[in-house]
Amino acid sequence: MHCKEHLDYLFNPRSIAVIGASTVFGKWGFNILSRLLTCKDGKQIYAINNKFDEVLGLKSYKSIVDVPGPVDLAMISVPLSYVCSTMQECVEKRVKTAIIISSGLAETGAEGEKIERELVNIARNGGIRFVGPNCLGHFNTASNVLTVPFLPSIKKGPVALISQSGNSSQSVFNHGLEMGLGFSKFVSSGNEADLHFEDYLEYLAQDKETKIIMGYVEGFREGRRFFNLAKEITKKKPIIIMKSGRSDAGIKAAHSHTAALAGSDAVLDAVFKQCGVIRVDELSELTDMAVALLGQPLPRGRRVGVLTMGGGMAVISVDALRKNGLELPKLSQRTMDILNSFLSPRWSYGNPVDPAGDFVSYPILWPMIEDENLDAVIIIGGVGMASSFAGWAGIPSEMKYNARELRRQMEEKELEDLNKTISMMKQYQKPVLFTTMVWGAKRPGKIFKTLKKRYLYPYAVPETSAKVLAKLVEYHEYCKSV
Repeated sequence: MHCKEHLDYLFNPRSIAVIGASTVFGKWGFNILSRLLTCKDGKQIYAINNKFDEVLGLKSYKSIVDVPGPVDLAMISVPLSYVCSTMQECVEKRVKTAIIISSGLAETGAEGEKIERELVNIARNGGIRFVGPNCLGHFNTASNVLTVPFLPSIKKGPVALISQSGNSSQSVFNHGLEMGLGFSKFVSSGNEADLHFEDYLEYLAQDKETKIIMGYVEGFREGRRFFNLAKEITKKKPIIIMKSGRSDAGIKAAHSHTAALAGSDAVLDAVFKQCGVIRVDELSELTDMAVALLGQPLPRGRRVGVLTMGGGMAVISVDALRKNGLELPKLSQRTMDILNSFLSPRWSYGNPVDPAGDFVSYPILWPMIEDENLDAVIIIGGVGMASSFAGWAGIPSEMKYNARELRRQMEEKELEDLNKTISMMKQYQKPVLFTTMVWGAKRPGKIFKTLKKRYLYPYAVPETSAKVLAKLVEYHEYCKSV
């Protein structure tokens, strides 16, 4: 059976057996089975436990070989000493694909490596491909398959994640949820004793539901294959990767975590650039980049205009843009004339544009989008201002109705201005990266809902906007060169 067929069974199983199913809340066998029962959708779910006749309302089988029907996917969560014998029983049952949650193998040393090799031999000789060991599970939002116990509610969308770390992926999903990101597929690849990062990458490249592929990587098993795959995939789909283990200590930690071959960081950096992979430094940047790629036009060049509601942020943004290799050109004479026609004489008369206390962001932003000297714009503050009023303290009770009405009117007007801005971004093919200090509970209302829906959710600081924009530029330059 071809690897793609095994991965089809992984992501679209008709029947799933949980080996090590448990009645104890908090145990993996309980968590996985209970999660699967919430997304049954016509799939056959089997509980395997040799101590109980029933688990979570399901008939419990002593062994997977006792299951009456075929099994496409086996979830294995058993003590280390039973992993190989359990895999042998899966072979007897002719299971198609397995996920091994159990840990304590190659990541622990020589004895664990020996058991892992035996496990691979049993599976390969028996025609089974497996995920892990030492992993968290997977999901496919299209077929409503979810084996990961600890995730927030996942929104269906166009982004897939391959992660060699289970726990790190949860940070990605939580940040993605905040940014309005939806996901197609996820796999926690663990030690990659059998199926490798490259196998999932090749599969997702052909997946119609996936438009962007993200990866958390501690090391590559098949470096040359990764390069050849990525070089072709990035022509059609962006690949965003956080590669950890940059320092000597990090490399050592990566090996003990997933037994990954971390490799030279400098070499990997060059490889990523050659094959168009977008490399990020932090977990949150995976989703920051994915949102930008979905919601923004790719910038045609490095010339950036900055609109800020304060001088301090202007200085910070200039430093951040220059640090990331971006340019701040002069505004065109046309733009200068338009801004001079309505701004206070106190405005900055240049790029960055600081209106010196005038909160009129959109009429300033529009000529900047039209400006022939600019390829992109970063706006800092001045967006969603009405939403922040909800958090203001000290409004007298007799004024609260007026404040609510003012907020409603401001939101309606800003929504109109925002929709015009989004239309202009598309017309002129220029990205506009929104940055606002309004955060958390103060981000309610129609403006932030619209920004989230359109994959334009604001970043918290100018440094993030500058870094994201620089990577958009680099990706566009790569796409033009191939």
